[in-house]
Amino acid sequence: MAEWQRVRGGGAEFELCALPVGTFENVVYAVRDPDTREGYVIDAGWEPDTIAEAVKDTQVKGILITHGHHDHHDELDALKARIKAPAGIGEGDRQMLKSPPEFTIADGQELRFGPVTMRAIHTPGHTPGSTCFLVGNLLFSGDTLFPGGPGNTKTSTGDFPTIVKSLRDKLFTLPDDTVVHPGHGTGTTIGQEKPHLDEWIARGW
Repeated sequence: MAEWQRVRGGGAEFELCALPVGTFENVVYAVRDPDTREGYVIDAGWEPDTIAEAVKDTQVKGILITHGHHDHHDELDALKARIKAPAGIGEGDRQMLKSPPEFTIADGQELRFGPVTMRAIHTPGHTPGSTCFLVGNLLFSGDTLFPGGPGNTKTSTGDFPTIVKSLRDKLFTLPDDTVVHPGHGTGTTIGQEKPHLDEWIARGW
Protein backbone atom coordinates (compact mmCIF):
# COMPACT_ATOMS: atom_id res chain seq x y z
CA MET A 1 0.00 0.00 0.00
CA ALA A 2 1.28 3.44 -0.90
CA GLU A 3 2.30 5.66 1.99
CA TRP A 4 1.81 9.42 1.84
CA GLN A 5 3.85 11.60 4.15
CA ARG A 6 3.23 15.20 5.13
CA VAL A 7 6.09 17.46 4.06
CA ARG A 8 6.86 20.96 5.33
CA GLY A 9 9.72 23.02 4.04
CA GLY A 10 10.62 26.05 2.02
CA GLY A 11 7.32 27.72 2.83
CA ALA A 12 5.27 24.86 1.40
CA GLU A 13 3.17 22.12 2.98
CA PHE A 14 2.07 19.15 0.93
CA GLU A 15 1.97 15.36 0.79
CA LEU A 16 4.55 13.14 -0.89
CA CYS A 17 4.43 9.52 -2.01
CA ALA A 18 7.56 7.72 -3.28
CA LEU A 19 7.02 4.54 -5.27
CA PRO A 20 9.96 2.24 -6.10
CA VAL A 21 9.04 0.53 -9.38
CA GLY A 22 10.63 -1.74 -11.96
CA THR A 23 14.02 -3.40 -11.90
CA PHE A 24 16.33 -0.37 -12.37
CA GLU A 25 15.70 1.11 -8.90
CA ASN A 26 13.42 3.71 -10.49
CA VAL A 27 11.37 5.84 -8.12
CA VAL A 28 8.13 7.47 -9.22
CA TYR A 29 6.89 10.33 -7.06
CA ALA A 30 3.50 11.87 -6.47
CA VAL A 31 2.79 15.15 -4.71
CA ARG A 32 -0.55 16.59 -3.66
CA ASP A 33 -2.25 19.22 -1.57
CA PRO A 34 -3.82 17.48 1.43
CA ASP A 35 -6.97 19.61 1.33
CA THR A 36 -7.92 19.79 -2.35
CA ARG A 37 -6.16 16.49 -3.23
CA GLU A 38 -4.84 18.14 -6.39
CA GLY A 39 -1.41 16.92 -7.39
CA TYR A 40 1.07 15.62 -9.95
CA VAL A 41 2.83 12.36 -10.74
CA ILE A 42 6.52 12.56 -11.62
CA ASP A 43 7.70 9.91 -14.13
CA ALA A 44 5.94 6.79 -15.37
CA GLY A 45 8.46 4.15 -16.33
CA TRP A 46 6.98 1.01 -14.86
CA GLU A 47 4.04 -0.52 -12.94
CA PRO A 48 1.13 1.69 -14.02
CA ASP A 49 -1.27 -0.26 -11.81
CA THR A 50 0.88 0.45 -8.74
CA ILE A 51 1.00 4.16 -9.55
CA ALA A 52 -2.72 4.37 -10.35
CA GLU A 53 -3.62 2.67 -7.09
CA ALA A 54 -1.42 5.09 -5.12
CA VAL A 55 -3.15 8.15 -6.61
CA LYS A 56 -6.68 6.78 -6.80
CA ASP A 57 -7.99 9.46 -4.41
CA THR A 58 -5.84 12.23 -5.94
CA GLN A 59 -6.95 14.65 -8.64
CA VAL A 60 -3.90 14.27 -10.86
CA LYS A 61 -3.42 17.45 -12.90
CA GLY A 62 -0.59 16.01 -14.95
CA ILE A 63 2.14 13.41 -15.32
CA LEU A 64 5.53 15.13 -15.49
CA ILE A 65 8.31 13.22 -17.24
CA THR A 66 11.78 14.25 -16.08
CA HIS A 67 13.49 13.17 -19.33
CA GLY A 68 13.13 11.00 -22.39
CA HIS A 69 14.94 7.78 -21.45
CA HIS A 70 12.52 4.88 -21.70
CA ASP A 71 12.70 3.73 -18.09
CA HIS A 72 11.05 7.00 -17.08
CA HIS A 73 8.10 6.81 -19.47
CA ASP A 74 7.74 3.30 -20.93
CA GLU A 75 4.32 2.79 -19.34
CA LEU A 76 3.15 6.39 -19.75
CA ASP A 77 0.32 5.61 -22.16
CA ALA A 78 -0.96 2.85 -19.89
CA LEU A 79 -0.86 5.17 -16.88
CA LYS A 80 -2.64 7.96 -18.75
CA ALA A 81 -5.41 5.53 -19.65
CA ARG A 82 -5.83 4.52 -16.01
CA ILE A 83 -5.81 7.94 -14.34
CA LYS A 84 -7.07 10.14 -17.21
CA ALA A 85 -4.33 12.75 -16.82
CA PRO A 86 -2.29 14.59 -19.46
CA ALA A 87 1.47 14.22 -19.71
CA GLY A 88 4.25 16.73 -20.23
CA ILE A 89 7.99 16.67 -20.89
CA GLY A 90 10.73 19.18 -21.70
CA GLU A 91 10.60 20.32 -25.32
CA GLY A 92 14.03 18.88 -26.12
CA ASP A 93 12.88 15.34 -25.28
CA ARG A 94 9.35 15.31 -26.69
CA GLN A 95 10.36 13.13 -29.67
CA MET A 96 11.64 10.47 -27.27
CA LEU A 97 8.16 9.58 -26.04
CA LYS A 98 6.17 6.78 -27.68
CA SER A 99 3.18 9.11 -28.12
CA PRO A 100 3.12 12.92 -28.38
CA PRO A 101 2.78 14.67 -25.00
CA GLU A 102 -0.26 16.80 -24.25
CA PHE A 103 2.03 19.66 -23.24
CA THR A 104 5.69 20.60 -22.99
CA ILE A 105 7.36 22.00 -19.88
CA ALA A 106 9.41 25.20 -20.00
CA ASP A 107 12.22 26.37 -17.73
CA GLY A 108 10.73 28.28 -14.81
CA GLN A 109 7.18 27.12 -15.52
CA GLU A 110 4.99 27.07 -12.41
CA LEU A 111 2.74 24.08 -11.77
CA ARG A 112 0.15 24.66 -9.08
CA PHE A 113 -1.71 22.11 -6.99
CA GLY A 114 -4.05 23.61 -4.43
CA PRO A 115 -2.17 26.55 -2.88
CA VAL A 116 1.23 24.96 -3.58
CA THR A 117 3.48 25.94 -6.47
CA MET A 118 6.03 23.61 -8.03
CA ARG A 119 8.65 25.08 -10.39
CA ALA A 120 10.24 23.39 -13.38
CA ILE A 121 14.01 23.76 -13.82
CA HIS A 122 15.47 22.86 -17.22
CA THR A 123 18.74 20.99 -16.58
CA PRO A 124 20.07 19.66 -19.89
CA GLY A 125 23.07 17.36 -20.01
CA HIS A 126 21.75 13.86 -19.31
CA THR A 127 19.32 14.55 -22.15
CA PRO A 128 18.56 17.82 -23.96
CA GLY A 129 15.17 18.23 -22.31
CA SER A 130 15.96 17.00 -18.80
CA THR A 131 13.83 18.82 -16.24
CA CYS A 132 13.87 18.90 -12.45
CA PHE A 133 10.94 19.96 -10.28
CA LEU A 134 11.24 22.06 -7.12
CA VAL A 135 8.48 22.31 -4.55
CA GLY A 136 9.22 23.80 -1.16
CA ASN A 137 12.68 22.54 -0.26
CA LEU A 138 12.30 19.29 -2.22
CA LEU A 139 13.92 18.79 -5.61
CA PHE A 140 12.89 15.95 -7.89
CA SER A 141 16.07 15.64 -9.94
CA GLY A 142 15.31 12.85 -12.41
CA ASP A 143 18.68 11.61 -13.65
CA THR A 144 20.45 14.99 -13.41
CA LEU A 145 21.79 14.59 -9.86
CA PHE A 146 22.38 11.58 -7.63
CA PRO A 147 24.28 11.00 -4.40
CA GLY A 148 27.89 11.11 -5.55
CA GLY A 149 27.54 12.71 -8.94
CA PRO A 150 25.54 13.68 -12.01
CA GLY A 151 23.66 11.30 -14.26
CA ASN A 152 25.44 9.42 -17.02
CA THR A 153 26.40 11.53 -20.03
CA LYS A 154 28.22 8.80 -21.98
CA THR A 155 25.19 8.18 -24.17
CA SER A 156 23.90 9.53 -27.47
CA THR A 157 21.76 12.05 -25.56
CA GLY A 158 24.35 13.15 -22.98
CA ASP A 159 26.88 15.95 -22.76
CA PHE A 160 29.16 16.30 -19.74
CA PRO A 161 30.00 20.05 -19.98
CA THR A 162 26.28 20.77 -20.32
CA ILE A 163 25.29 18.82 -17.22
CA VAL A 164 28.09 20.50 -15.26
CA LYS A 165 26.69 23.87 -16.29
CA SER A 166 23.19 22.77 -15.25
CA LEU A 167 24.47 21.71 -11.85
CA ARG A 168 26.56 24.83 -11.26
CA ASP A 169 24.09 27.40 -12.57
CA LYS A 170 20.72 25.82 -11.79
CA LEU A 171 20.85 23.29 -8.96
CA PHE A 172 23.82 24.35 -6.85
CA THR A 173 22.35 27.83 -6.49
CA LEU A 174 19.56 26.28 -4.40
CA PRO A 175 19.79 26.33 -0.57
CA ASP A 176 22.02 23.67 0.96
CA ASP A 177 19.09 22.16 2.85
CA THR A 178 17.24 21.37 -0.39
CA VAL A 179 16.39 17.65 -0.26
CA VAL A 180 17.11 15.84 -3.54
CA HIS A 181 14.86 12.98 -4.65
CA PRO A 182 16.49 11.38 -7.72
CA GLY A 183 14.86 9.18 -10.34
CA HIS A 184 16.70 6.10 -9.03
CA GLY A 185 17.74 4.96 -5.58
CA THR A 186 18.13 7.03 -2.46
CA GLY A 187 18.21 10.77 -1.84
CA THR A 188 20.69 13.39 -0.78
CA THR A 189 20.84 17.17 -0.30
CA ILE A 190 22.29 20.02 -2.32
CA GLY A 191 24.64 20.82 0.58
CA GLN A 192 26.06 17.29 0.54
CA GLU A 193 26.72 17.24 -3.19
CA LYS A 194 27.77 20.79 -4.08
CA PRO A 195 31.29 20.66 -2.54
CA HIS A 196 32.20 17.75 -4.85
CA LEU A 197 31.55 19.42 -8.21
CA ASP A 198 35.24 20.03 -8.92
CA GLU A 199 35.99 16.37 -8.19
CA TRP A 200 33.38 15.28 -10.71
CA ILE A 201 34.80 17.66 -13.31
CA ALA A 202 38.31 16.30 -12.70
CA ARG A 203 37.25 12.72 -13.27
CA GLY A 204 35.20 13.73 -16.30
CA TRP A 205 32.21 11.61 -15.33
